[in-house]
Amino acid sequence: MASPAWLAIEPLYIRRKKSMRPLYILAITAALAACSQETNAPVARVDEVPISGESLRSFVEKLPAGLRHPEGGDAARRQYVQSLIDRQLILKEAIAHGLDTLQSVKRTVDEAVDARVIALYRARNITAQVQVPEEDVRRVFTEEGYHRERKLNAILVHTRPEIEAAVAALDAGQPFAEVARSHSLDKRSAEQGGELGFIGREAAPSLHIPAEVFNTLPLGEISAPLRAGLSWHIVRFTEDRDTPYERYRPLIEEQLFRERLAQVEAEHFESLRAAASAALDRNGLQLMLSAAQREDGVLLDTCTAPLYTFAEGQATVAAAYKALRRLNAQRSLKDSTRARTALDRLVLRPLLQRRAAREQNLHADPDIQQLAKRAYQDALLNAVRERFAAIEMLSDAEVWEYYDSHPDMFYHEESIEVEELLASSPAEAQRLSDQLAAGASFADLADRSVRAQAVQSQARFHFHPRDEKLYPRLVPAIYAAEPGQLVGPIRVRDGYSIFRVQGRNPGRVEPYEQVQRRARALLRRERENAAFTRFVQDLRQRYQSRVEIDERALKAALPDSLV
Repeated sequence: MASPAWLAIEPLYIRRKKSMRPLYILAITAALAACSQETNAPVARVDEVPISGESLRSFVEKLPAGLRHPEGGDAARRQYVQSLIDRQLILKEAIAHGLDTLQSVKRTVDEAVDARVIALYRARNITAQVQVPEEDVRRVFTEEGYHRERKLNAILVHTRPEIEAAVAALDAGQPFAEVARSHSLDKRSAEQGGELGFIGREAAPSLHIPAEVFNTLPLGEISAPLRAGLSWHIVRFTEDRDTPYERYRPLIEEQLFRERLAQVEAEHFESLRAAASAALDRNGLQLMLSAAQREDGVLLDTCTAPLYTFAEGQATVAAAYKALRRLNAQRSLKDSTRARTALDRLVLRPLLQRRAAREQNLHADPDIQQLAKRAYQDALLNAVRERFAAIEMLSDAEVWEYYDSHPDMFYHEESIEVEELLASSPAEAQRLSDQLAAGASFADLADRSVRAQAVQSQARFHFHPRDEKLYPRLVPAIYAAEPGQLVGPIRVRDGYSIFRVQGRNPGRVEPYEQVQRRARALLRRERENAAFTRFVQDLRQRYQSRVEIDERALKAALPDSLV
């Protein structure tokens, strides 16, 4: 669909509908009902296809601020209704050129509908069966050690012989604090006799302390040597203190829910498999694995041999490979021990759920029907863009000229690389800070950060000076910090931040060699947009006499308060 941000509005023939002169004064309730009907009356028509006031209003309400008309008023109303008119014009053109018969369109719609149907089926038949009673959460809180925090002392060294030497010194009667000062790699804790502060049960794994050690090691006793990544350490606990139940309740609930969901899903899968009499064809599996080892893509794409058989029908090797390829999971076939599990999870399970959803007639659900209509229209719009906005191949000279004449597009602003965790409370922030000071990495603790994308980025971010508008406390603190310095917790928007500056990047125009692909993509998009704009403007001219806009209904649907 053409974006209202860049499509200019051309004048169209507008037919003003005559309003009936009222013959008598309506009752107030009737007036209100008429007002409601007028708000949802068609604001425009393209041939016989109406564009309702409700759909226009919904469209405008969902528009991001950056795509809203800067002036408002009638100009804004015209732009917004024109966007929906353009959509109808493009759909008509798509059908006129037979794009609705393309297999790619059907495939896109089927995939979108299948994904939503399976999600609806899972929500009703699997997820809804999972219960996590309060008493189970409290039991785990107590039995698995979440009810207390333990003051940790540790000695960290490089090798197994070194940790054994530290143990020997302790066995000979040398105080733990002295051994820590003379042996431990972690200078900060070594200066404090190995003391690292209190840690909770959830933090133990990130500090390379097994749950069993955390739960069972008596106060004052020293653990056996433990692996700590590439290093070794020994630990002891010197003090325990209670922790509030509410702090760990959400974490335990989520943990139990995931465990029980996996169990319910496995049981449901087996019941679906039995009901469908689904069986793996070993010959088909061997053929598929052999072709995958040879990287014989042609065979995998075309093989009609059965991989799974059912009481009614079968799933072929080609269909299964297509499903794996869509999920970018073809590599699972390289390992024969993993292949069967992957095929069951990624091919058979969705297939059986899809069949079961069809038996429950979930495709007739109103939300699914609405999704199918939207997916169909979106697929047609994309097909039109691919057909009519296609451009010739760009030369290297054209790409270079674009790069050279748009330096602002490739200017990398000054930035600072940081590792950062965002905690929801001062207590949680202090615990994170203590664990980082004790040697835990930011990446190890990323799943405890409430910052979006923390897990995906492994808690690494970069900030620019302009980001101070979004983070008025955090960005100045980052720019004031020394590289390598652990800072925080500091109060910021949405929580409490702990960070360490990794380095600074000066602002510069990125070299052409590094951004050539991006420059090519930007130039291609610019020319495709220009071609598509010309295409839409041509549609407007050709359909001008077949478009009507009802100005009164338009104003009723989009009052001044909305535009």
